[in-house]
Amino acid sequence: MAKNHVLHNYAQTTDGQLGDFALHVATSLTGNGNFPTPPITPVALTGQANSFITLVAAAVNGTPAQTLAKNTLRGQLITSLDTLATYVELTANNDAQKILLSGFELASTSHAAAVPGKTAILSATNTATGKLGLELQLADNAWCYIVEYTALPNGAVKTATFTSVRDAVLTGLTSGTMYSIRAQVMGSGNQVTDWCDAVQHMAT
Repeated sequence: MAKNHVLHNYAQTTDGQLGDFALHVATSLTGNGNFPTPPITPVALTGQANSFITLVAAAVNGTPAQTLAKNTLRGQLITSLDTLATYVELTANNDAQKILLSGFELASTSHAAAVPGKTAILSATNTATGKLGLELQLADNAWCYIVEYTALPNGAVKTATFTSVRDAVLTGLTSGTMYSIRAQVMGSGNQVTDWCDAVQHMAT
């Protein structure tokens, strides 16, 4: 029998997605008779997630100190989720349905190449001169994210590859130039998805 494991992809999600996921797990564990003694209570996890969400909002246009505080709490929140994931695996005793009822997701147990899910460009932000930071939608079974960007109207088509949705930053862009940007996902076995809808954004 295959061993069922909790999927730990939450550690690679964006800040907003991580906060929402932690709240989802806290809600799922509240009053859940399958997991009566979690090492981190749902109330504690909810408080930690809400504090993190508040810091994420403050860091958008905040100080370096606020960004540091946000990143520190992000690491603590991931550690809390890791602790709960281990508890859920042990307590569920390989019952896939119980794991899903905890709010966590199941890792694939198939030896076949899993089909990757599609991504989307949720936002593009001017992070510095000649740089665009992208918020990509997390995709299932993703090995990497391929971003194609073209200087409009007739510039060269370039690509960049990222292994995490949190690290998608395009560099070397020309200030004052509008770019068309789209992304696709590569999974195992070199499987690739269709391109997502393109977005346009001007580099500064």
